[in-house]
Amino acid sequence: MSEDYVVIEEGRARIKVPNPAKYLRPDNVYEPAWAPVFYNPAQTMNRDVSVLVLTALLNTQNFEKPVRVADPFSGTGVRAVRYAIEVPGVDEVYANDLDPNAFKLIQENVRMNNVQGKVRVFRGDANAILYMLKSLGYTFVFVDIDPYGTPAPYVDAGIWSTRNHGILAATATDTAPLSGSKYLAGSRRYDVKLLPNDVGVEVGLRVLLGFMARRGATRDRVVEPLLSFYSGHYYRVFARVSKGATKASEVLSNQVSYLLICDRCGFRTYTNKVVEGEVCSFCGGPVKLLGPLWRGELVNTSFLKILRDLLSRFSYLQSRDKLAKLLEFLASEETGLPAYNLVTLARFLKTNLPPVKKVLECLRKAGYRASRTHVAPQYIRTDSDLETLLKCVS
Repeated sequence: MSEDYVVIEEGRARIKVPNPAKYLRPDNVYEPAWAPVFYNPAQTMNRDVSVLVLTALLNTQNFEKPVRVADPFSGTGVRAVRYAIEVPGVDEVYANDLDPNAFKLIQENVRMNNVQGKVRVFRGDANAILYMLKSLGYTFVFVDIDPYGTPAPYVDAGIWSTRNHGILAATATDTAPLSGSKYLAGSRRYDVKLLPNDVGVEVGLRVLLGFMARRGATRDRVVEPLLSFYSGHYYRVFARVSKGATKASEVLSNQVSYLLICDRCGFRTYTNKVVEGEVCSFCGGPVKLLGPLWRGELVNTSFLKILRDLLSRFSYLQSRDKLAKLLEFLASEETGLPAYNLVTLARFLKTNLPPVKKVLECLRKAGYRASRTHVAPQYIRTDSDLETLLKCVS
């Protein structure tokens, strides 16, 4: 009979986790939600990039000692242990989980990796722990909100607990609500107007960023993405949190707005005007108003360069090659431009779907910025007018 737990290696850590062989679906795929303590091996890149981002933060920003990190959804404790072992400059990591089995397993993994002097283990509700620590004067240079599902209920506590110029990291696995596929749930959770749309993967990431920026503004905090991306089944955002009421207002005015989309012809534009019953200015068809959401850059180019340069020091990371490709893609992506779905444009023109490379070359030749997007192979980004874009697709 197989063991209930096994010891695996991730990064520089040795972690005891529930035996994946005991929690297989009928199709022989491991289902982490069935295990007594949550551990998802598919999120290794998520944890790898988190180690990289935290290292970059401490290399570029001087914080008063002690440098603390919060991991309020610790599960097995893998993130907390890895931050303590792999990131130079981290003094204390606060690991928490509400589940009693997880609490015991975190303690065991902390002992196994000899980081008892750095990792403090708690058992409680994530919000309650963060607010309690904040009330006692404990703030963090890095707060990692990594729940199973939506991070929305924990963003306020995360922002309030993040030290000035620190990073709030958030993972969202509720991609269907965020994208508009399950728009009622997404609208309710993120306080937005959502509907099904032709660039749902893109919309989901921007809704999450916009929500974080709006929640930050309620506390006079500026929330700006340093790195944000979509990876198969989750969104991941690393945002700098800074004090400043005036700047927070400017971010809301300049970087957060609504997205107007026509699913018929593909027309889209950002707008701050909410007008019911509006029709498409290009084809006269019905339009959808989505948002408010983030309209600005998804990454900070300077920080991205630091990450790419730093990655050479992390040759041991299991997802290093995949992570290098993602960062390279983001460096070439025009993340501040709106995304278009070539399938929608080809359907409107009643033509075959053209090669993405051909469309991009046509747009650049016409003098416009254009790029692929990492979120979906059939999406492109461009600042072109729709008439020129349709000519390039035809």
